[in-house]
Amino acid sequence: MLTRIVAPSRALEAFLGPVTGHLTEPQREHLLQLTDALLVCQDRKTLAVLQRQFLDASDPSNWADFLRISPWSADLLRHALRRQHLGWLLAEAQRQGLPKVLFLNLDDSLGKKDKQTHCLEPVDWFHDHNESTPSRPCYHKAFCYLECTGRVGNLTATLDLQLYLRAKTVRRLNRHRPPGQRLSFRSKNRLARAILEAVRPLVPADWTVYVQFDSWYASERLLKYVPRQGWHVVCALKSNRKLQGQRLRQFATTLPHKHYTRVRVSAADGHVTTYFVRDATGRLSRLPFDVRVLFSKRHPRARSWAYFLSTDLARSVVETLRGYGGRWSCEVVNFYVKTQLGLADFRVRSYEAVDRYVVAVHLAWAYVEQRFVHERSAQIQCYGDLIRRHRDEHARDWLTAALHEVLAHGAIEPVLQRYLGQSA
Repeated sequence: MLTRIVAPSRALEAFLGPVTGHLTEPQREHLLQLTDALLVCQDRKTLAVLQRQFLDASDPSNWADFLRISPWSADLLRHALRRQHLGWLLAEAQRQGLPKVLFLNLDDSLGKKDKQTHCLEPVDWFHDHNESTPSRPCYHKAFCYLECTGRVGNLTATLDLQLYLRAKTVRRLNRHRPPGQRLSFRSKNRLARAILEAVRPLVPADWTVYVQFDSWYASERLLKYVPRQGWHVVCALKSNRKLQGQRLRQFATTLPHKHYTRVRVSAADGHVTTYFVRDATGRLSRLPFDVRVLFSKRHPRARSWAYFLSTDLARSVVETLRGYGGRWSCEVVNFYVKTQLGLADFRVRSYEAVDRYVVAVHLAWAYVEQRFVHERSAQIQCYGDLIRRHRDEHARDWLTAALHEVLAHGAIEPVLQRYLGQSA
């Protein structure tokens, strides 16, 4: 197999330095090599394949032990990364003169595994609401995770990636665990709230914050929790929620006297979609404060509505929906961490080892996000271009080192065997 890395990237090492300072030197070295291999490897990212990216590779069991039994905390590393990444986002936004408005976007996603997978603890059967229909539900063998992205203007930083376990999965795993190592079940809404709790002390008081999520997270508790922090909520709603005592689908029929507001929303690829929106202010069921509900259509003659809630009554309809369009950053993260960084390629079994692997993927992705902002140009127009640049830098170093060895030894064959990963 062709090796690709002579030595870990200095740029990546400089990025990881402030985040991994509490780890031991061997742990920092393992984590640096793992994240670098995740960025460079273009095959399925098993630990053995990742190890073979290096010219001088150790045994794959070293990395497996680093994830399984090495004494370091994924939560401590996640906290350090969250603090560093959010601090960078806010500082960069101020450097660019952007308004002090932070959008926190919450979403979840599935990482699909083979249906015969049985021994990986976070993997279970999950309902896929994107592919399901009312008459035909769809289930996948997969693991589930929640993510939180922070967005200011056109700057994005992924602040958290957290594994989610079903209650049935937690009960099954706890049957085989001693009392001190048993897992606690947290619903998606409680996990989302825990993520916001971790972010809250890191946000300066003079910033305006909008927390955005889809209708699956629009629970009474979360809708009450966010305004208590002095933040605003913008979220989607299901049609059966009640405004002023009426279901939203019925309330929409009482608004024909109101003019439509045209809202043009631009997608990441530049495509512009126009929405026709009416709005109403009132009390949503079980909420002790007024909210604004937006009733949106793709065309005035369309039959179906989409419903959105905003707790900021002073904000315009146009600003609200355009800001909500920033939730697409979550889908961008899902695409790259799965297709380019191998989030779903893990083979370690225990929940704790998988959680550490997820943190390593998050570190690699945070490095891409920060470097992309600093190097964005005509040649670097998307995150994929930045990942290719990182790989090209390793390819240049690899070729340079190989040529130096040929000149030093005066023979090609030994160098070919060494750099192609072939035994003599």
